[in-house]
Amino acid sequence: MRNQVFKDVWGYFSNAQKIAYLVLFALCVLIGVLIPLLLPNSSMRQIELSRNYQAGELSDEDVYSPQTVNFIDEVATENARAEARRAVLPYYSFNLLNTIADMNLVHDYAESLSTDSATSPYAVLREAGILDTDLTNRILNLPESDRNIIAGLIEDVMKAVLAKGVYSATDINESLSQGYSMITTERLDSRYSVYTETVDVSSLLMSEYIYEYLINYGFDNYREIGDSNIIIIAELIRLLASPNVSYDALETDNRRNEAAVATAPVSVRLEAGDLIIARDSIITEQALRIIDEINSMRVYVPIASLIADAVFLFVILSFATCFTISCIQYRYRIPLYSIMFVSGLIIILILSFFFMRWILSTSDRVTVDPLLPFLFLPVLFTCMTNKRRIGFAIGFVTAGFAVLFPTSSKYTFFHLLVVIEASVLFARHGTNRIDVIYEALYSALIAAVATAAFSLINGYSYEVLASNIVFIILNVLFTYIAVSVSLPILEKIFNLPTQFRLHELSYTDSPTLNRLSQVAQGTFNHVRNVSDMSYAAAKEIGVDAELTRVGALYHDIGKAEHPEYFIENQGGKGNAHDELNNNLSAAIIKSHVKLGVEKGREIGLPQEVLDIISQHHGNDIITYFYNEAKKNSPDGRFVHEEDFRYNSDIPQSPEAAIVMLADCVEAASRTLKNPNTQKYDRLIMNIIISKINHNQLADSKLTLTDLVKIKDTFIRSLVGRDHQRIEYDKE
Repeated sequence: MRNQVFKDVWGYFSNAQKIAYLVLFALCVLIGVLIPLLLPNSSMRQIELSRNYQAGELSDEDVYSPQTVNFIDEVATENARAEARRAVLPYYSFNLLNTIADMNLVHDYAESLSTDSATSPYAVLREAGILDTDLTNRILNLPESDRNIIAGLIEDVMKAVLAKGVYSATDINESLSQGYSMITTERLDSRYSVYTETVDVSSLLMSEYIYEYLINYGFDNYREIGDSNIIIIAELIRLLASPNVSYDALETDNRRNEAAVATAPVSVRLEAGDLIIARDSIITEQALRIIDEINSMRVYVPIASLIADAVFLFVILSFATCFTISCIQYRYRIPLYSIMFVSGLIIILILSFFFMRWILSTSDRVTVDPLLPFLFLPVLFTCMTNKRRIGFAIGFVTAGFAVLFPTSSKYTFFHLLVVIEASVLFARHGTNRIDVIYEALYSALIAAVATAAFSLINGYSYEVLASNIVFIILNVLFTYIAVSVSLPILEKIFNLPTQFRLHELSYTDSPTLNRLSQVAQGTFNHVRNVSDMSYAAAKEIGVDAELTRVGALYHDIGKAEHPEYFIENQGGKGNAHDELNNNLSAAIIKSHVKLGVEKGREIGLPQEVLDIISQHHGNDIITYFYNEAKKNSPDGRFVHEEDFRYNSDIPQSPEAAIVMLADCVEAASRTLKNPNTQKYDRLIMNIIISKINHNQLADSKLTLTDLVKIKDTFIRSLVGRDHQRIEYDKE
């Protein structure tokens, strides 16, 4: 079913129109995708400062981001990574080989002090590469008991010293010179397992200070052996011990590199209109970098993102086109409105592109949303088609296209949608010039309130908020001026039945209606009554009342060519049909429809009005002459129904059907004697039933409820037309 509807709609396009529409549709999507790519490289993204600032100076101005930006601050990232590297403390590794070597050395030396040892202490020292005779001489000259005490303690003392860790003063001083008072070092626990610990360098044991440490250690733990022995042990350990914990440059660098890699990049994101530098504030290096980044920014959009944008635009444009087509009652207008829609959108997008380039290169303190010329197309189509729903759909599409602009914020779509739909809602209030002024003022008021609200939501300054309100009001006012100027031009070029055009055509002093009033006064009075009845009925059921009134005014202009053959113009001169046979009379009666269409086309009536003229009798039978022909024919063999049937389509719209019914009712009501409400009710109901039985209302889209409302409206109109007055005195 849907495919059939699509084929029926597509059938209204000629081959040239199909090609034009498809090309324009594709071009519209392409332009919508390209605009975000072209704008970032333009001068609109440049931030122009009043002078060259240096970090630490006070700013003379407020500086705002001209659009939404998101980038990695390389300098800040590198500083953060350097800080992460700096935070990693120097790492000191425990040297197990040195520890074992020192323990073996002190063990051998202790054994050499015994009296039955085969190795002398001098030999142990020479093998270790240590040149010492004085300290060893002093130990050997001690009593045997003291030598045994020293030999028994030096291994334990050496073990305690090496477990604490002996550091090189050179390494420690190097760490201190780099600003580190803390280090990470490996140590031995009680089970001689290595573990890491962060310690203060002041608590470390350096080889140069072992003697002082051991003196205190000996006095605290071995005072009973005597001060002289403690001093000798301290000197001996200082001689034999070597640093067993050293700075590990490789491990330190590895740890610092890991910390740098784990540091997240410093991301900077600014929305359009965000403050970068405030007036009278200190300018930071990062603020200057952000400005430089924006001024040199180049956006590279992934292919996947481009495809997603194209699909998004294709979907919303297709939706709006289908919705617009469904709202167009007269299907032959579909190609024109569809092509005008995509063409107008292309023009708006191109104008918006150049306008944004210009305005944002002039100032970076202006937000673009209130200045976009996206209000024009929805309001224009609302006034042009007399359908607010079409304006709503077009407004949805234009707001959707604006979302992809690099200057848009996350609230742009909703902001534009509120402003556009409010203006569309107020459009088509009336046909008087003062009505247009009211529409513009109401739309500007709603747009100003909406803009103020969204400016506050976006966090703009009060200065930007005030300028946004002024800009949106000017945008709305200029939109209505542009629509007022362009609408008459489009009416003339494409012969469109806008409310303004129909209102002008409804004046009865046009040359065509003036001539009708002169040559066919009865017909002229008839069409005026039909026009009033049709207008009231159309308003009652909610269809296009202006179109119905104009169609009714012009539906019988074809009678101006042969007015004497229509009974309302004959008066007391007799019936001109008395001298004609029934077939010829029927042909003359039928001809007024064709002549009316030709005359309407000649004077430039819109096609919608021509349709009403053509369809106001449908293909119904001219009953009077058909019955007369059957009476005059002996057996009826030579009376063909087609000869007495109108050659037009049945009404294809509610407006044409209303004119058909009003035409019949107004004419038939003249035949009633002593009319009243009940008689009008029966008459109108019979006419409606007759039209239904003759299948004249099948395509009119009128419901039974509509027909009841139309009947009641006709009754009120006829009663008002035939009202009675009191009889005046003759004197």
